[in-house]
Amino acid sequence: MLYYSKNRILKKKLVRFFSLLVLAAGISTYGLLSNSVATIIGAMIVAPLMLPIMGLAFSISIGDGYAIKNSFLISMAGIAVAVAVGYILAFPISNIIMPQNIEQIMIRTSPGLLDLLAALVTGLAGAFAMSRDDVSDTLPGVAIAISLVPPLANTGILLATSNYNLAMGSFLLFTTNFFAILLTGAALFALMGFPRVAGLTQYVKTSKKGIAIVIVMILLIAVPLAYNGSNILIDNIITQNVQDASGTWLNGSQYKVASINAQNQNKTVILVVIGQGELPPLAELEELLKGKLYGRTLQVEVVPSTVYYLNK
Repeated sequence: MLYYSKNRILKKKLVRFFSLLVLAAGISTYGLLSNSVATIIGAMIVAPLMLPIMGLAFSISIGDGYAIKNSFLISMAGIAVAVAVGYILAFPISNIIMPQNIEQIMIRTSPGLLDLLAALVTGLAGAFAMSRDDVSDTLPGVAIAISLVPPLANTGILLATSNYNLAMGSFLLFTTNFFAILLTGAALFALMGFPRVAGLTQYVKTSKKGIAIVIVMILLIAVPLAYNGSNILIDNIITQNVQDASGTWLNGSQYKVASINAQNQNKTVILVVIGQGELPPLAELEELLKGKLYGRTLQVEVVPSTVYYLNK
């Protein structure tokens, strides 16, 4: 009878967990598609995914193999559900979605080392808040900072629109947050003495093994994060170089810079200028940018403009 009662309570908790997760993923999906920051923040607060991940961190800290297995399975199921919701909701309208034009989607596709550092600090804050009743009211802020469900919903959207490379970048952001929470959470729980309080000091070997695995995974994740970060830095430097050089090049003419796009995938920097009259010699621009494009090719697109004057 006791077993039946516990099993029933567990089922209710799981139903509540996945119901909230589906709702949070749905809110995230439509918030991302509508480019609404407020909606996405609301989804972060509703999302319950941090609970099983923190449970996994706690289980690793005390070396409880059975709890590790259960928390891991729930976490993986939650991840799959969040991605699936994003995919299912976005697929019917995938033909009219242009992810490259939606800021809130694109900013979640190129994580860097700074995202890892932020996730590590947030993981510490989350573990500390969950371990103490007197600071538990900070959990909503932690949920907003760590951003778990929006990157997963974003992954589903990008998969539905066949943007597989961008989807990998978005999932990398989630993976960064996931393992950062595990490492900092498990470490903090261990430092706070939870293994001794739980009477599970005999599982210290299991705990150390779990933390070691998480550290290895974070180091592996740091490689693509560093690569992405360096590319973003180079793109910013190139964009600034082209901006400065084109300003000097067009000075005194009737042309102005419309846009600069450093496209890393095809190693091309697109400079769009708009105006009328005679364009300054391209050789001057080439000379100004010599050695400043980091191996990229500059593509200059000239858009003629027509000026109309109307009488008052």
